[in-house]
Amino acid sequence: MPSPYVKEKVWFPCSGLRCSGILYKPAEAEGRVPAVVMAHGLGAVKEMHTEEYASLWASEGLAVLTFDYRRFGESEGEPRQALYPEDQVADYRCAIAYARSLDFVDPDRICVWGTSFSGGHVLTLLAFPPPGVRCGVAQVPNLYSYRTAMRYFGTLDPVLQLAEYGREQCCRGEPATIPIVSEEGGPSIITAREAVEFYTKYAAQFPTFRNYITLDSIDRILAYNPGFYAELVSRPVLFVVAEKDETTPPDVVEEVASRIKAEVRVVKYPVGHFKVYELPLVHEVARVELEWFKKHLGA
Repeated sequence: MPSPYVKEKVWFPCSGLRCSGILYKPAEAEGRVPAVVMAHGLGAVKEMHTEEYASLWASEGLAVLTFDYRRFGESEGEPRQALYPEDQVADYRCAIAYARSLDFVDPDRICVWGTSFSGGHVLTLLAFPPPGVRCGVAQVPNLYSYRTAMRYFGTLDPVLQLAEYGREQCCRGEPATIPIVSEEGGPSIITAREAVEFYTKYAAQFPTFRNYITLDSIDRILAYNPGFYAELVSRPVLFVVAEKDETTPPDVVEEVASRIKAEVRVVKYPVGHFKVYELPLVHEVARVELEWFKKHLGA
């Protein structure tokens, strides 16, 4: 039977700044409990549909920490909305270190969870695992940024042109920005119809979300392709795939999974990218992931 849990706002140090998090913990835990550290996808903030997952897992006896990356949401950092993948992975590591420092968390039973763009971070972290990390969950993951761009545009040329413009602006000390999605069909980072609907209709409900990133992020995003690390992954990983995904190519997951030597499970659903956050499917997905935690964390 589900148990009560406590939810609180927390802050933890990261590269001289403070990252904002929401911590869920069992109210009646005896001894130290396993923990899940989770962060959202491209441009998203910690409040966006993580409650449906974290509340279930906390009621089943796990501690859960969800957080905003530096420069996003309530976390500190300038320039705002600068999406640097290497920094986001570093933020994950700081979040993991913070979770391990909590007196009610077992520091040797940690799982990393990511979705969409942060699903790729899970692969990076499992290839170069921080202490205590036992397993990972990668939902609808972005595993090759350049291949995703190729799916959108057929060529990298328009993306490279935007990146060059961003470099010029940055060199002049005038950082420019670009929308994550555009309702009017103008230049944007993501062009999939399902993404436009999600970011404009649903993400806008969260007051700390901003529908743009800095243009100098594009170079870094294109160069970030965690699928290349598949052979190095040394911890079990669960992939959640949306078979009708228009945002991150679902067929890439099978290819990457086949190159991982650690234990792999791939769970597929006949839905689009953002349906994994919506009722009723979100509860089914969260329970599948809970069973993965129980298996590998001894929860």
